[in-house]
Amino acid sequence: MNKINAAILEYPQLRMNSVGYVRLGKFWNSVRLGGHYWRLYYHDDYGAGVYLGRKKVELRPDRIYLLPPNCDLETWCTGDPVQLYLHFEMTQIAGNPDHLCNALPVSADMRSLLSRLCSMLEHKDDNNRARTKLLAIALAAGAMAILPQEALTELNSDKRIAAICDYLRENMRNDIGIEALAARVRMAPNAFLRQFREITGSTPYQYLLQLRYSYASQLLESQAFSIDEICELVGVKDRFHFSRRFKKLYGAPPALYRRQHTAGI
Repeated sequence: MNKINAAILEYPQLRMNSVGYVRLGKFWNSVRLGGHYWRLYYHDDYGAGVYLGRKKVELRPDRIYLLPPNCDLETWCTGDPVQLYLHFEMTQIAGNPDHLCNALPVSADMRSLLSRLCSMLEHKDDNNRARTKLLAIALAAGAMAILPQEALTELNSDKRIAAICDYLRENMRNDIGIEALAARVRMAPNAFLRQFREITGSTPYQYLLQLRYSYASQLLESQAFSIDEICELVGVKDRFHFSRRFKKLYGAPPALYRRQHTAGI
């Protein structure tokens, strides 16, 4: 009897982490773009971009841009364009380190999605949160579908690592060592660490930090919790340390980030 490779029956899954609409400014200078997630950017005007090595790349308003996980690019901003941004995860698919800033044409269908999504975000339509999320997912999936093949890397599917990623997401408040994580999936610590880095592009500790600060940014935008409460919710015990690292990741300290991302456009 022939063996069946069950992995070919699995499809990539998209998980939307964050959707936002913000006017850029000085705070978007010298930010390091990292994280375990894909980034989609759309700007309504010129005046901001990223550095690819020493090359200054402007994010133009007639393009959508996809940046892969762990791209580690530095930003620049000399104007004040409004930015639509999506942060999302894709299982089984990673980027190519030779293609860190992918410019995609805006089709008529994508322009319709962009227009509807930007309108909902600009007017903070709380009655249509589900619709907003669905539009964001459709836009991200559509952009990924037209990303050139050379910009993608297919990853081996490993349900053990996927389970650990879910476990870290559900337990981000806790500090968990490599040995404990490896034991959960019955792997030797060194083999687990090697496999985790191969699939996610980061160590479990780096992945946990990315989860914490990504979630913290969402909580800041929601305005539902104080900064001290957010520190507790994401498992960071020192507010000064939280503020310093948050500024390094997002270009502004938490209080200023909250004002920038909740003020009217």
